[in-house]
Amino acid sequence: MRILDTPRFQDAERYASYLKTPVGKLRSELAWENLHRFLSGNASEQRALDVGCGTGSASVQLARMGFEVVLLDSSEKMLEIAQQQAEASGVAARISCRHADVGQLADLFAGDSFHVVVCHNLLEYVEDASRAVRDIAGVLRNDAVVSVLVRNRAGEVLRAAIKSGDRALATANLSAETVVDSLFGEPVRVFVPAEVNDMLARAGLEVAAEHGVRLFSDYIGTDEMAGDCYRPVFELELTLGALSEFAAIARYIQVIARRSKVPSSKGTGQ
Repeated sequence: MRILDTPRFQDAERYASYLKTPVGKLRSELAWENLHRFLSGNASEQRALDVGCGTGSASVQLARMGFEVVLLDSSEKMLEIAQQQAEASGVAARISCRHADVGQLADLFAGDSFHVVVCHNLLEYVEDASRAVRDIAGVLRNDAVVSVLVRNRAGEVLRAAIKSGDRALATANLSAETVVDSLFGEPVRVFVPAEVNDMLARAGLEVAAEHGVRLFSDYIGTDEMAGDCYRPVFELELTLGALSEFAAIARYIQVIARRSKVPSSKGTGQ
């Protein structure tokens, strides 16, 4: 399955720079905190997979816990940056890189290879998100934990209405399948929570938790997130993101799921 050839994968340095900004950092750190609560404290001899790893922020955290982590990305430059981060963090010995895409998982790994899989900001860019989720489920152990993070359509509606003041765009985004990414100006797919949950269920994964990521931070000034201001923003975002009434309008949907007994054959295309 092909990963769409977009500027995100062509300009890795720009993407890495974005992740160092307050909002980019916040997205990564909130997603990690939500996932971390579901991970075993004893990660020795356990394996994790970061699909579409980007610059590897989640992988470094997993390696610090003791996981042996495989980073998989279709961009060689992204993998290069991720490897540099692993070396700078002193965890390179527990990290390996694979230059491949999610459609190659079945060829690369056995069916019970991983205890944890991270799939953050990847499904927006694949041609068939449902198939990607099934491919991920195919390499999981029965007790595995999966974290999926995607763009939320409702969050994009609010962003157009509040941030840009484009009321027509906000209305159009109510039913849009894609929106224009503000960093690269490219179309990216958006999801609703029910759609994500359905993809996971069809792949034999049971939802354990749902979170909204970045509810209000996109609408405040960067000076309100700088220095000592960052931690209070993080804590409030974390609290609100766990509440369904707020999570529904976040910029991103994060779903934590576990491997269930038998994947459903419904809607698999077989």
